[in-house]
Amino acid sequence: MTIVDGAPQIETQGAFMAAAAASALLLAILRDRREPRTLLFGSLILAFALWAVARGAADLGARWANTLELAGLTLIGVLGPIVAAGFAGQHAQLRRYAPALGVGPLLLGVWLTGGAPGPKLLWGLSVGWTLACLSAGALLLMRPGLERVESDSPDATRLRYVAIAQLGVVFAAGADLLAWQLGGPRIASLLAALLYLYAGYLYLLGVRVADLRQLIGSSIALSLLALLVAGIYGAIWIWVGARLDLFVLNAFVVSFVLFLGMDPIRVRAERWILQRFVAERLELERTFQPLIERLATVFTLDELLHDVLEAVEASDRLSAAAIFLRDDPQVGFQQVGSIGLAPARRVNLIRAPAWVATLEAGDVLLREELQQQLDQARDDDQRARNQALLETMDALDAQLVLPLRSDQLLLGFFALRDERDREPFSAGDMRFLRSTAEQIAIAIGNTKTFERVRIRDRYASLGEMAAGLAHEIRNPLAAIRAAASVLEDPGTESTSELHAVISDEIERLDRVVGTFLDYARPSVQREPIRDLGQFVRGCVESVARNYRTEHGSEQVAVRVHIEDDLPPITANSDHLERVIENVVENSFQALDGSGSLEVSVTRSAGEEKNAYVEICITDTGPGMDEQTIERAFIPFFTTRTTGTGLGLALSERLVRAQGGTIHLTSREGVGTTMYIRLPVDGVLPDGEEVMA
Repeated sequence: MTIVDGAPQIETQGAFMAAAAASALLLAILRDRREPRTLLFGSLILAFALWAVARGAADLGARWANTLELAGLTLIGVLGPIVAAGFAGQHAQLRRYAPALGVGPLLLGVWLTGGAPGPKLLWGLSVGWTLACLSAGALLLMRPGLERVESDSPDATRLRYVAIAQLGVVFAAGADLLAWQLGGPRIASLLAALLYLYAGYLYLLGVRVADLRQLIGSSIALSLLALLVAGIYGAIWIWVGARLDLFVLNAFVVSFVLFLGMDPIRVRAERWILQRFVAERLELERTFQPLIERLATVFTLDELLHDVLEAVEASDRLSAAAIFLRDDPQVGFQQVGSIGLAPARRVNLIRAPAWVATLEAGDVLLREELQQQLDQARDDDQRARNQALLETMDALDAQLVLPLRSDQLLLGFFALRDERDREPFSAGDMRFLRSTAEQIAIAIGNTKTFERVRIRDRYASLGEMAAGLAHEIRNPLAAIRAAASVLEDPGTESTSELHAVISDEIERLDRVVGTFLDYARPSVQREPIRDLGQFVRGCVESVARNYRTEHGSEQVAVRVHIEDDLPPITANSDHLERVIENVVENSFQALDGSGSLEVSVTRSAGEEKNAYVEICITDTGPGMDEQTIERAFIPFFTTRTTGTGLGLALSERLVRAQGGTIHLTSREGVGTTMYIRLPVDGVLPDGEEVMA
């Protein structure tokens, strides 16, 4: 029994603590995974826990402990190479070790049939056989020609970490043997075995190689600090001896000093370790830090893209990058800048809906994780989704994609690639890059706001200039008209015709100038319109009557539907009449004498404070193509030879001056529908859009 002064020795305590740690690791690894190699590795952890418990019990003098310890040792020896072969896919190579694996159970059988503790030689053979099996397992993990994985893959690198930890158990056993001979504590094999089991646990979780390096560096840093603190308190104990009062006093003073000075020491120690294990991440932060500091002072998109791509080019980590921005919420993403490899120029939302949904959720897309999720997919929907995401990643030639979000809106995404490694980005790298992407997204939002303000100011200046220019054109037109009337000679037919042409063109120019002045400076004077239905009906009938008078056609069927109990609105009646008549006239011209025109006036079903009325004008004309729809409200754009191109542009401006919105939908060969929404209380709710 190894008890000193009424307390178990460190070996006994270490054995029970190792068993507890192994049990916790077993629960963690079996919580989410039930695959065969996980269960096999769990059996190895259980065998180690049994061996550790038996070793601690043997130190306490339990009679059954030696047999259980040898049984646990035998299980470890058998399972070690089997688990290694399962990890590395070396099942064929394992068959060569099959005869040797039977030696351990044979020695255990000899022990059990002996009926009493066997000789030390038998025990030594069992320990040696177990260490040999663990060494064979490590060789299986480190073989360059792996059957299941490529020798230069990240998976093979993770296996080598496990193999090094497994060999560490063998060397730790040798250290324990030396400590036993020197009378020291035998705990090295316990600690090394726990390290090996933890390395296998990380391998099964698929922890990235870069994260493993960072984990090793952080562990070394923390271990050195822990040893430093333990050494300080140990020195105090040696100095003061068994006097508790002196120990407490000195420990208090030392703790006070450590609290003041430990943080700088810890930072420097971690920095020193990180420079040797994760120097690439420090280099990435050093490269992008100046960019992050400049983003707050960037106000144009071109300057922003230049700075971002310049930072990527200056980095030794990133070989390619591209920024995609959303050109239309219903269309897709367009590449606005790239460096390195030439990825896809566009991502279409119709072809990649899963891509947009994932980025909308704010997820970071990592190619290795997507491949892993695809391999582990349990249903067809999940498999199809991951496959679609992988195809888009391959089209972009990207390893990491970060969403660019500002004010909860998805502005685009940032695609990155590092060709030097298959798993180039650690968790720390991705946290830093995601934070950088958030800063870039904020800067992009700022550039858009700045651009809108600049365009608004420019349009305001152009509006003032255009209004003055229109007046300057109108004055000469009046003089030309007066001069033309003086030159008119009623007796000459050719002169009369020329005079008519001049008068018509003057009228046309005057109409264009008048319309442009209305567009540049619409009136905001409003009055109540209590019977909107009758108002709209009068406008439609007026246009229909004039059209039939001029063209003599009765083939256009006009139907007007007015909802009962429409609320009154406040608007400029002249402007609203002009808008309705302009839209209805466009519909008559599109119908070209045949078809139908339907006008409806309805009220929204929303809350009273958000209520609006909608005027819907639908014709069965030829419709418009997508290009025409996109340009329909642009000033001076027209598809008619005699049009001014200001009708719909002026209508949109007049409607928005009333606090409303106007929107159209159209399909070629089907017809066109115009939606006009006007608020009941004069103001639409913020952000309200007409989407039909």
